[in-house]
Amino acid sequence: MPDSAFPERVFYKILGDLKEYLSVLTLVGGWVPFVYARHVWDLSTSNLLTTADIDFGVSANTTLSKGRTVYETLSSLDYQERHVRLGRLWPVIFYQGGKIPVEFIADSRSNLNAIAGTLGPQVHLNQVQGFLFLLANRTLVRMKIRGKVLMIFCPKPAAFLYDKLGTFSSRENEPKKAKDLYYAYFVLRYSPDRAEPVRQLRLYEKMHIFPHIGSELRSFFRTLTSPGPLWIERENGPDEFIENVRHDAFTRFNELRQNVFEKSSSSRGKRDERR
Repeated sequence: MPDSAFPERVFYKILGDLKEYLSVLTLVGGWVPFVYARHVWDLSTSNLLTTADIDFGVSANTTLSKGRTVYETLSSLDYQERHVRLGRLWPVIFYQGGKIPVEFIADSRSNLNAIAGTLGPQVHLNQVQGFLFLLANRTLVRMKIRGKVLMIFCPKPAAFLYDKLGTFSSRENEPKKAKDLYYAYFVLRYSPDRAEPVRQLRLYEKMHIFPHIGSELRSFFRTLTSPGPLWIERENGPDEFIENVRHDAFTRFNELRQNVFEKSSSSRGKRDERR
């Protein structure tokens, strides 16, 4: 079995290697709850689930005016390059430690030429529809690592939660659906102020970015044996604080649906009736 601390060491190394670009990158994906837990909420919980890949969001609106590109920096360090297309030199995905890919994501409507000025045209860029929401709702996190301080942007917890609720069901397979739903559960469970995510979600819901969340939650959390509670119980594993994680997840998500998404749907229906 691999060293359990290996992914964390690689994660911090990659942040250090990209330090001159962190002002224009936003950490997204499975390492975000880890950052919340370790560097924002100061949690010591062992129920931290991360992913192998380290994902950064890139916006065309925040680019570096000068200096080396990400490709020029990482290709000069101890990273491996893996080619995305057979027989083509570029684009490439960088790997650290032979196992950990460094991925970059942009909104599908972004100006790719502007982003290439930061990454370099040689770097593979994933394009995702609706990704600008996360990049527009980010917060700066101060990370102290072995006596050194790094400042990194992450999505605001409620924005991360809203995005996961709106996109988990469209993931390509069950393991990825389950992991994304667990990340949403993690924010709901460990956020120090339980009322704050609810307040923010109500504001986001007025933007109508993911109008299907209410019906999705009703479907995936209909009973204790529906996929949602079962997936979260499996991803969470044994828990030292909550005896029945499945029931806890079932209760939290149904309360969220009733307090945020069904209320907003009801309000829209009443406005339509008055028209």
